[in-house]
Amino acid sequence: MKKNAFYVFSFMHKAMLIGQLIFLGVLFYMVYSKTFMPPMAAYDKTVQVVALLFTAAALFAGFTLFKKKLALIKEDSLAGVKEKFEKYRGASMLRWGLTEAPVLFCGICFFLTGNYALLALAAVPFLYFVSLAKKKKKTAMQLDISSSELDEL
Repeated sequence: MKKNAFYVFSFMHKAMLIGQLIFLGVLFYMVYSKTFMPPMAAYDKTVQVVALLFTAAALFAGFTLFKKKLALIKEDSLAGVKEKFEKYRGASMLRWGLTEAPVLFCGICFFLTGNYALLALAAVPFLYFVSLAKKKKKTAMQLDISSSELDEL
């Protein structure tokens, strides 16, 4: 059975999601089991502020850039379905990367400080990342194409 481009695209999202979950799980286990003693525990408040600002900036940048790229894709009336989907995939990957970065950054900050608030902060972009899972209907609507055209890719 040949997998279409949308299936592979959706699979990439799931792989990134599982990678984040495993990464956070390993960090949590190492700190919780006291396998690793956080070296920057004294700086936890400062690191927490930096992590919060980074998370807000990355999520805002991802949302804004995706919206701009989507508008450019819709404006290009000469582009075919395949070309639109390729551009859309690139815009989505950028958005996913800018959503995944704060999860990983907050996880590392948690690992270095042992502050569980940073792990809770990592949950916010993680849950947002979960909500970005691609559905055929939503993708077709965003690209102004039909679901059957999306199936042909």
